[in-house]
Amino acid sequence: MAASTSLRPVVIRCRQRLREGRAKAQIQHESGSQGILVSARLADLYDDIVLDVWSDAIEQCEDDRAVSGLALVAHGGFGRRDLAPYSDADLMLLTTRGSEHLANSVAANLTRDLVDAGIVVGFSIRLISEACMLAWQDPVVFTSLTESRLLSGSLQVYSKYFNALRQGAMRRQKRLIHDCVAARREERRKWGETNYLLRPNVKRSRGGLRDIQLIRWIGFARYGETDLEKLVKLGGLPEEDYRVLRKAAEFMLRVRNEIHFREKKSQDVLDRPMQMEIASAWNYPGEEGKLPVEQFMQDYFENTRAVRYASGFFADDALARPLVYHLLEKVFSRTISENIRLGPTHIWVPSAHLETFASSLPDVLRLMFLANQHGRRITHQTWQAIRLAMQERPASVPDADSIGAFLSLLSRPGRLAELLRRLHELKIIEQFIPAFERTRGLLQFNAYHKFTVDVHCIRSVEAATDLQDQPTAMGRRYRRLKDKGLLHLALLIHDIGKGYEEDHCIVGARIALETAERLGLDRASTETLHWLVLKHLLVNVIAFRHDLSDPQIVLSFAAEVGSIRRLELLIVHAVADLQAVGPDVLTDWKLNLIEELYIRTRRYFDTGNLPGSEDDPEIDLIRAEVQKRLTDNGAPASCFELLETMPLSLVTRSEPEQLAQQLCDVAAKLSSNSESICLACFDPVFSAMRYTVVRREPQQSIGTFARATGAFTTAGLSILRAQVETVGEDLAWDDFWVSDPLYPECPPKDRIEQLQSRVCKLLDSPDKPLPNHPRKWSSQNSEGDQVNVLPTKVTFDNDTVDRFTIVSLFAYDEVGLLYRVAATFAEMDVVLHFAKIDTHLDQVADVFYVSDRNGDKIFDPERMSRIENALLGTTHE
Repeated sequence: MAASTSLRPVVIRCRQRLREGRAKAQIQHESGSQGILVSARLADLYDDIVLDVWSDAIEQCEDDRAVSGLALVAHGGFGRRDLAPYSDADLMLLTTRGSEHLANSVAANLTRDLVDAGIVVGFSIRLISEACMLAWQDPVVFTSLTESRLLSGSLQVYSKYFNALRQGAMRRQKRLIHDCVAARREERRKWGETNYLLRPNVKRSRGGLRDIQLIRWIGFARYGETDLEKLVKLGGLPEEDYRVLRKAAEFMLRVRNEIHFREKKSQDVLDRPMQMEIASAWNYPGEEGKLPVEQFMQDYFENTRAVRYASGFFADDALARPLVYHLLEKVFSRTISENIRLGPTHIWVPSAHLETFASSLPDVLRLMFLANQHGRRITHQTWQAIRLAMQERPASVPDADSIGAFLSLLSRPGRLAELLRRLHELKIIEQFIPAFERTRGLLQFNAYHKFTVDVHCIRSVEAATDLQDQPTAMGRRYRRLKDKGLLHLALLIHDIGKGYEEDHCIVGARIALETAERLGLDRASTETLHWLVLKHLLVNVIAFRHDLSDPQIVLSFAAEVGSIRRLELLIVHAVADLQAVGPDVLTDWKLNLIEELYIRTRRYFDTGNLPGSEDDPEIDLIRAEVQKRLTDNGAPASCFELLETMPLSLVTRSEPEQLAQQLCDVAAKLSSNSESICLACFDPVFSAMRYTVVRREPQQSIGTFARATGAFTTAGLSILRAQVETVGEDLAWDDFWVSDPLYPECPPKDRIEQLQSRVCKLLDSPDKPLPNHPRKWSSQNSEGDQVNVLPTKVTFDNDTVDRFTIVSLFAYDEVGLLYRVAATFAEMDVVLHFAKIDTHLDQVADVFYVSDRNGDKIFDPERMSRIENALLGTTHE
């Protein structure tokens, strides 16, 4: 109480008013009031508080003539009156030269009391000339000052300032508009280039409130007005765009208000838990195959799509090139098809034919095909006419000409993805592929995917077409594909089955058959399209979860693929799919595994040789290189014996020089009767430490992997990947890639030695209990369990390989999960022979080749059930 009573009366009064005002605004918001009305109420609340504090600040100098030279101006969001509950307040105190001394005194009292009252203030004192000069120099200042509003003080000073700002902006409109668009483009790069982000920023991501504000700022520079309704009357903004912008602004302001009220602070990121809370609070009902949160986000994406479209066209109009440029474009243009002209940089339809042309779907698709073929952009005037015509055109089953044009468009790389985005925004793709409509704005509830289903599919096409100019092996495979159109179509629809209870690959394959029939594909193309969609995850499953040195794995994959043509289609499809998921998903590690799978399968098709078989030349070549290095180093015979028993997966995991050194280190320690060995090196591919743990395990001993995992996990390290192998009959050879939060780069030598000692001590004390499972550490998945809507499951496979049962665990990653899984296998008397662990991002798909203590597969249903329940239990601690 002492602290509060020490505050000035105006602060106490305003603090109370702010608290009560926000509470009343929240009641109004929760009653379903429009977002714009709640924001206006909050703006009125801020006005009252600021004016109260202002009056108190100038009360003692009312008789000073210098007061007449001051004007208090709200700008930015406060000036625009679209405040959220915890927005800051941008204020500027305009002053004349003769009033500067008083301005500094008033400003100090004003800012102090407003901050004490609980309002975050952005404050500046400016002469009129200073304010305008800063606006011309900095687009951030300019955009904020365009929203200026007089709160109190001299109307004469304010009017002089605002007229100077308006007239100066219109004189400098070309540069100011360019700078505003560039600044907004840079902001989008930071917060999201697409409006279909899974965790969008309501204000700053593409299609957000900032893009509506961009129209206001450009409007001020061109017409001296920021009000959208006035821009319509001035002919600058189409009336249809005005209607969709008002609707979108209302929706997004309400969303932003909801976030602020729930967070009790300024927060504009619509993360996944918040999405679920809002969907529930706003009573989205959900429907078969679609969660309430997915319905809510589809509404969100539909509104941001409309904003993106309208703001993009408004900005394009404002940035239109000068008349001389258009004259030169026309002079050097030529007719390349009926009613279509091609210039040096653009392609267009002459105005006389545009109205009829724009309403014809086959003609529009023909234009897009030619634009793609010649690498030209469609002019703004032509595209705007198409956009308006297609909005009015009723959806219908496309005719043969339209289908032919669509398939022709798909057949060429070029700017295909950009054109598909335009077709998607015009809702044309779904006329050819009706099921694509359902993917619009459809969420993918995992951190693995960054984009909605529709955006991911189009980005997959883009990732494939980007290979056209890449000098890589994958680029060469893409270029030699004769049926690129089929690949592009498969990528466009490969995830179209998501959102149903049934496996999305199976649903997607059915839709692929329907699509093929609708598009009139021949039988061979139909079968290939169906197969690509059905099996589009096969490469990931084989490459990332299985032992590629096992001949059975490669043979079964080759049998599934059936031909070199299908192999290349599937491999390129897999790479494009992963590339489109999000940043850093297609790592060098994954690309190398995919390449390894391709090379081994292609070799089998070409020669009949399988990896790991007696006639596999790869083993001989690599081992010969390692043997040469061992010989040059004078290595003992035990090193050569170890090399001969190593599986191909281990032989190819390291460079020959590194592997030779590992063999020497391991052989030396084994000869000195060391029970456990832990080697370490830094892996630049992962930017992580790779620890190699080697230990003899006579008579199928159990627990080595669990103890090694426990040593790393309980030391606070995160295990990124692990692979478990067996060398010979009894030598466990386990590799762990770990990140150390204490050392983001390579840790110092003493830290490495400490961890090596920790691992060996734990392994050499098998009778000691395992360390306690970590239960209280926070998960990497910071958004909480409420967004983990995909099922956790365990599968058993006794068919793929002869010797082992393959156990797969699909779960959301948690700190310590791998350790708990490994310990559970040990407790269940299960022997690990091989494992691939991938804990990238939030979902893991860990694969274990296991047997019982006698080396037999696990067939007993009751035992499998006990193991399954125990493993599922590790994910719920």
